[in-house]
Amino acid sequence: MTRKVKRGTIGQLMPSVLKNLLEARGVKFVQQIGTDVLRQVVFDVMCGRNLRDATEMLTRKHIALVNAALVVLFMQGLKYRSDFVSRLADIVNDELQQKHSKTERWVLQWLLGLTDKAAQNILRDDLIALETYKEQYMRVCQEVVAECERNFGTLKGALEISSGEWAHINWEFLYYLLNAVGAGTLAIRGSENQYMANFLNGSF
Repeated sequence: MTRKVKRGTIGQLMPSVLKNLLEARGVKFVQQIGTDVLRQVVFDVMCGRNLRDATEMLTRKHIALVNAALVVLFMQGLKYRSDFVSRLADIVNDELQQKHSKTERWVLQWLLGLTDKAAQNILRDDLIALETYKEQYMRVCQEVVAECERNFGTLKGALEISSGEWAHINWEFLYYLLNAVGAGTLAIRGSENQYMANFLNGSF
């Protein structure tokens, strides 16, 4: 028997690593990327290298670690309740109607395939628009799963990590996970480039 997910559960399921990756600023940011790496970035920029080019591998690493943490979030969700993925859009819809930290709000939006900017443009803080979007998102999921079944066949498999989390893999799981990864990637690229530029400008 699975336990009923209460509001705020997504935040509880978020690995601490994910929160640290998304919230690191100032001294924590420097500690996270390392002073040697930061010195190299500053040196490269001062020598005329494009900032985006100079920080691309940092951004890639950040995105990869966040994506890994999102996978763990899904696995922990399935450990919490077996229908976590099939109920995910409903869970997120309920939680987005509550107040959350910026980090938790970002992740909740990613779980519906939205960046913060997309959420502002599409939802506009309208609960009716959120409900409509959720229903459309779930319907598209059903269509994608059916088309993948026709085109590629049934997907079966499992993920397991040594800490005890595991998950059965199917097209529905990948639909929600990969859309979250895509939204997270767009969000991180936009915010990290801006933050790095502001950080370096403040350093000179």
